[in-house]
Amino acid sequence: MKKAVMIGPSPLARGGMATVVKTLLEHGYDGVFIATHVDGSALRKAGRAGAAFARFLAMLARGEVALLHVHVASGVSFWRKALFIGAARLSGRPVLFHLHGGEFRHFVETLPGLRRRVALAAVQSAAAAFALTEASAAWLRGYCAVARVEVFPNPLPDVPALPRHPGQDVLYIGRLEEKKGVFDLLQSFAGVLAARPRARLVLAGDGDGAAVMARAAQLGVAGSVHLAGWVDAPERARLLARAAVFVLPSWHEQMPMVVLEAMAAGTPVVATQVGAVPDMLAHGECGIVVAEHDTIAVCASILRIMDDNILAELYSARGLARVKSEYLVESVLNRLRRCYKELAA
Repeated sequence: MKKAVMIGPSPLARGGMATVVKTLLEHGYDGVFIATHVDGSALRKAGRAGAAFARFLAMLARGEVALLHVHVASGVSFWRKALFIGAARLSGRPVLFHLHGGEFRHFVETLPGLRRRVALAAVQSAAAAFALTEASAAWLRGYCAVARVEVFPNPLPDVPALPRHPGQDVLYIGRLEEKKGVFDLLQSFAGVLAARPRARLVLAGDGDGAAVMARAAQLGVAGSVHLAGWVDAPERARLLARAAVFVLPSWHEQMPMVVLEAMAAGTPVVATQVGAVPDMLAHGECGIVVAEHDTIAVCASILRIMDDNILAELYSARGLARVKSEYLVESVLNRLRRCYKELAA
């Protein structure tokens, strides 16, 4: 019997794309999933990719593939998946191209000539595409000439939030690197600490912790900065329940899952106006949206939420209601099943 085949990172891997895969698999996804990437050494990653491709080719040869659903980001992730896309199209199977990476447009448009043509051919061969933002969808329709493109949200499981006991924590969850705005956040937090001496900045994620702490020391805030390291879902829930505010000051995003997690936990959000974030926060109705690099606005927004309990509770309630109405996994899965049925036909 032919079935849809979905490929992407292992649900045990780190990152937003793996979180999406894990959520779908745990909540009723009824196709076949093949993991093409795992965390670990280069040898382990290569072994996983090779085994995944061999399994997919065997399924194609046996006529078991109805369609290929590809979760894609930039760089190596794309080139790895391009092999699967090529094999599916040579076998006459439709491809659903599911774009996650916030920098994919820049990645493709800056490739040298032949590699750009190869990349565009892979994307253009898709029967349909999912994008996380309207801007990405417009780019896929225009620059890549994909005829059918839908804005498709990341799914969020309906997991009961922990009881909230907000204190003085300003929370960030994500990779510790410049493009995620972490060093901007340190600058903003210096202003928060001046007004709220008991405030604490909690940074949860892997990356360049040494550089972060060196910059914190230069700003005189190192004593109030805590590096929590990479945290799993239960620990993220505990951190969100204790946080007064969650901040995502990224320079580039598509649809960051961690913002949805914060909204579902009832934690007020301050985030930059990148990707789908303005839509997720209903353009300021469910949290505060600021411009990228605007450290003064981030500082003022954090203090506004910490100083106004009524406003914090309003953002908490609105954010939770929006997640329940738009982003819960069951509604997302129903849309996915309808798309599969149409493509397979």
